[in-house]
Amino acid sequence: MTEPPDHQKNSDHTEPATDGGELQREAYFPTFIFYRDLAGGKLLNDEIKPYIYAWRDADKAGIVRSNVQSVGAWHSAVDMNQRPEYRLLCELIVEAAQAVFDDLAYDPNFEPAIDNMWVNVSPRYGYNRNHVHPNALWSGVYYVQAPPGAGRIFFSDPRPQVPLVSPRFIPDQPRRSESWTEVFYEAIGGRLIMFPSWLVHEVEPNITELEGPDADRISVSFNLVQRRRATQPGSN
Repeated sequence: MTEPPDHQKNSDHTEPATDGGELQREAYFPTFIFYRDLAGGKLLNDEIKPYIYAWRDADKAGIVRSNVQSVGAWHSAVDMNQRPEYRLLCELIVEAAQAVFDDLAYDPNFEPAIDNMWVNVSPRYGYNRNHVHPNALWSGVYYVQAPPGAGRIFFSDPRPQVPLVSPRFIPDQPRRSESWTEVFYEAIGGRLIMFPSWLVHEVEPNITELEGPDADRISVSFNLVQRRRATQPGSN
């Protein structure tokens, strides 16, 4: 097998052998999910919500992706990041994405950029089928409105071999998170969640008891790529 270039190599095990027989525990191939509750999220949501409903009224058909139109789930066109009324939200998403890129030590000569972005309005019983986001590096969701019972987003273990044999865990004891096969996040207004675009996810049905527009789960989804910076770090 051809070895990767030096800049792509990971660390080899070079530690000296231990003579005490201690069990060593290491973790590799982690899957990261980041979230941030935006400061001023409520004010931002109140500002953009009328634009979202006006958009839906002007394009009632919308498009079909993971949303289920038969139960009224509406999916906008994917040019939301190009519309000026959502500029502040885009800026906050890119700011949070830069924090992710910094945390993961991505090349600082490249910056996060929103490739496409759209809104889902899911009334009672609305949901999204399991899916991934191809041709992107990171993806995310931001909640504009999330009534009680709006439905959680959940992510599935990306390792296909894991379900082949299931271990028995200690009864009546919570599993450690690294043993989970699914993880759920509540829909919370003002919360931004970012995850690898290849990570399988879906959204539960909205089972709120509210009626009318107050019952809608309104979420903004987006895809992120790396784009070379116009000005390189450290340049004049």
